[in-house]
Amino acid sequence: MSVVELRDVTREHGQVHALRGVSLEVAAGELVAVMGPSGSGKSTLLNLAGGLDRPTTGTVVVEGEDLSRVKDLAALRRGHVGYVFQDLNLIPSLTAAENVMLPRELDGVRAGQARAEALAVLAETGAAEIADRFPEELSGGQRQRVAIARALVGERRLLLADEPTGALDTATGDEILELLRARCDAGAAVLLVTHEPRYAAWADRVIYLRDGLVAESSAVRLESAR
Repeated sequence: MSVVELRDVTREHGQVHALRGVSLEVAAGELVAVMGPSGSGKSTLLNLAGGLDRPTTGTVVVEGEDLSRVKDLAALRRGHVGYVFQDLNLIPSLTAAENVMLPRELDGVRAGQARAEALAVLAETGAAEIADRFPEELSGGQRQRVAIARALVGERRLLLADEPTGALDTATGDEILELLRARCDAGAAVLLVTHEPRYAAWADRVIYLRDGLVAESSAVRLESAR
């Protein structure tokens, strides 16, 4: 069963056609990499898949729910969708742990449990030692790990990652992809935007966007790619 499905989705911003009739399904346990040149619609695709934006036409379904019929999209995102933003979007007045805790607390999880979950996932991303530091005190790579931890907390089934290795060296980037792959193998669906063939090689499938259209879709042989 697909965790997220886009059916003939278009997105127009004035005269700009960001997406032109894109259809895509990502199943539980599947990692799909999205590649393409700048302006091809990659980030728009992620925003629509996660309910951060609505399509001009077409349908987006997450966990069996048509997003056009969901009244509280923010609640659906907190419960089902983890998003690693390209600009990270960490809250500067909160510590690393508090940033990771926030979506769980907004869902009514008590602070003690939310902190325990946050510390566990920070440890999973190799960021346990920076839990009580503020974003301005962290390196770019450390902030990236915190943003990824925030996306992973709560066992969400759909993970959307927009260039999650952008601020990381190659070895650390490999660790992050291994982490996303492990979550995928445990039953999550992952949609990954990347411009690096090295990281796309971790995917089950690679989608190439060009001018808002799926120009190519190909399977990846994981055994030979890694």
